Amino acid sequence: MSPYTGDQVESLRLRKLTFGIFFFGLIPISALFQYPAITGIIGDIIGIIGIIIILITMAFAIYIHSLFPSKHERPEDFDHLMTDGPYKYVRHPFYSTFIVMGFGIALYFVSIPGIIFNIFLIFIWKKLAEMEEKELLEYWEDEYREFIKTRPKFFPRIIRKTLK
Repeated sequence: MSPYTGDQVESLRLRKLTFGIFFFGLIPISALFQYPAITGIIGDIIGIIGIIIILITMAFAIYIHSLFPSKHERPEDFDHLMTDGPYKYVRHPFYSTFIVMGFGIALYFVSIPGIIFNIFLIFIWKKLAEMEEKELLEYWEDEYREFIKTRPKFFPRIIRKTLK
């Protein structure tokens, strides 16, 4: 019998599919459908901004991944709910980095279809996060419910409300 529940199997499949679409969909689409009207110094600047975004988000993704235990496919694989480091600011920092990295890739290639495709991917990241949150709520219960109340899903709040 599998150690995974039906929801966990579905979540793992969507996770693999999402990363596959990201790497084997977004990058080729961006590379194949570059916007030729933006050339010269402006195109170069956009490309440089894109590569800087890619490098920063890659480093951040590696850092976040290093916080995980070697096996991290289900909530039971973690000995505690992660609330430190980047998790102080958002509930899904790993996915946040890939959302931003997707825009970096599209900018690097100066690809409007790449930007549109990345926007489409945000909906898939959101669905994946919702599936994972359902698992986390089942496993961590009230601790995760409180965590949800204090952290946005993907991007930190710019202006924090002061507690009264």
